[in-house]
Amino acid sequence: MKDFQILRYIKKWKYLIIVIMLLGLVALYFYLSRQQTYNVTMDIQYLNDGASKGLTPTGEKLDPEEIRSAIIVNSALENIGLDCNVDYIRNSLTVQSILTEDEEERKKAVLEKGEEYNITPTNYRVLLTLDSSYSGETAQNIMTAIVNQYMIWYGNQYVISMTKPGALDEALLDKFDYIVALDQISEEIDNILNYIYTCGESFRSSQTGFSFYDLQTQLELLRDTRLEDIYVKTLKSGITQDPDLLCDYYNSDIADNNLLREKLLREAEEMKKLLDVYEQRMMEAQSSSSTSDKSDDTENAEDEGSSPIILNKVYEIYDSNENPVYSQNSYEKLMDTYAEYYSKIYAIDKAITRDKYILSYFSGVSAASDANSQEDIHEEILGLVNRVNSIYEQVNIVGTEYNQSEIANNIRVKSSAISTKGVNIELYMLLGAILFLGLGCVGAIVLGRAGDLMDYVLYTDKITGLPSRLSCDEKIEQIAKAGALTTFSCVCLSVTNLGDINARYGREVGNQMLADLGQILEVTAKQYGFIGYNNSNQFLCLLDHCPYEKAKDMLDFIGNELALANFHFKPSVSAKIGESDRLACYQINNLISYTFKQEEIIVYKAKNNDKSRGTM
Repeated sequence: MKDFQILRYIKKWKYLIIVIMLLGLVALYFYLSRQQTYNVTMDIQYLNDGASKGLTPTGEKLDPEEIRSAIIVNSALENIGLDCNVDYIRNSLTVQSILTEDEEERKKAVLEKGEEYNITPTNYRVLLTLDSSYSGETAQNIMTAIVNQYMIWYGNQYVISMTKPGALDEALLDKFDYIVALDQISEEIDNILNYIYTCGESFRSSQTGFSFYDLQTQLELLRDTRLEDIYVKTLKSGITQDPDLLCDYYNSDIADNNLLREKLLREAEEMKKLLDVYEQRMMEAQSSSSTSDKSDDTENAEDEGSSPIILNKVYEIYDSNENPVYSQNSYEKLMDTYAEYYSKIYAIDKAITRDKYILSYFSGVSAASDANSQEDIHEEILGLVNRVNSIYEQVNIVGTEYNQSEIANNIRVKSSAISTKGVNIELYMLLGAILFLGLGCVGAIVLGRAGDLMDYVLYTDKITGLPSRLSCDEKIEQIAKAGALTTFSCVCLSVTNLGDINARYGREVGNQMLADLGQILEVTAKQYGFIGYNNSNQFLCLLDHCPYEKAKDMLDFIGNELALANFHFKPSVSAKIGESDRLACYQINNLISYTFKQEEIIVYKAKNNDKSRGTM
């Protein structure tokens, strides 16, 4: 059998190895792609003073899990135009607390003292894990959209205390008469100013260059000059589109306000009755308390008796940090409600008085104003509307930046969306390539060795170790299919003393002699060409591109090797050579036939048959 040569097997089956490796890598890639997940993280930090106590800027309980709410996730997906299952995205979101180095050290110090660590983390990591149906880029976009939407929601919910007012309707004059439209403009200006007052006057926009104070000054100047001038002009001149309709409007407004005033007065009277009862009960309780404690606390009783309506003993309430907390008692709350009633009644009285004042100017007007007057006042009011809206646009921009600044002072994003793959496909593909390459090589070795074993069983002579009769036949057929021969030699070797050895010493000795000769011929075949055992003590040599002289050299080489060999029994070998050019025979079957008819050549002649001498 052929020697076990790994490289020979790998080289023979190299294409099969490559195919196995590629098929394995393709299958592995598709499998890993289906198992792939994308993990996206973003870190957020709460910056408000109460965050370390687990409180929002408004004092409510801080709950980072709100980022997983359906309204936030759904709004985020709508913003990026992605249609996917909201519940799946929500369930794929997790929020984990993160302790900073300072918090870790503080926690360690507190625990070492044996105290309880109660500080709530202010840093959190939001993790989104999506399967292979989404790409890494899509996962990043979803995470960024969710966090941005949460920032807006958190700001509106806990940071921004007042919403921005709206702009004036440019079709205002199509809906209201001139003086009513001016009232609407005045009210809207006041709304914008009230919004500005609640914001930081010193805040300046980086986009427009305006501060809230700049815009406040412009609006106040516009209200106190231009609006006032147009208002006085409209009122004094009685300019109107329809005096009857205008008067009906104000009369209806006065009637509605009177009804509301009466309602508030009734509620205020009921509240006053409740206060009177409350005061009476307080006085009785105070009197009883003063009598029972007179012997022990005379000085305190005198102080309490000096003001019987106010509660005598106010117990201070403290929060968890031992800071005093103002406590309003029930009586004070009732008094505040009572005061609010009369504050509203006062505002209604002012509105009724103002409506009556306006009616005093328009009640005597019997017809609409002339077209020129209406056109002039229409243009002035329209210009005022445009100017107010122009300032409002600046307020909107500054307000947006201010809100963003306020939100950033209370919550911030510490890191952008970072996407990582749950499965390192590249690494697994590299390992898979090594694995499948190894499997391919092992398979090639197994196949190669199995082929060697099959060749040995089917095509190798068991005695000589040379190709068998079947191999000789296949070789002849192969040469015949190739066509005409070119300088081809056919050599027939015969062992002439095999019969004598078998007869004298037994077949085992004869077989050993053939095996020894087979070793020499196997070495010879590597240098000259095919040599096989054709049975009947004959060896067939088929030598391509071998002239007669080279065939003779081969016989000399065999003879020399036999002469130098230290075999127990040496064979006597003769040969016949048939060379295609010399015999003008270029078909393999014919050449073999002619070879057997050629003159016999003695290759080696054994000198004696004495077994004791170890040679023959």
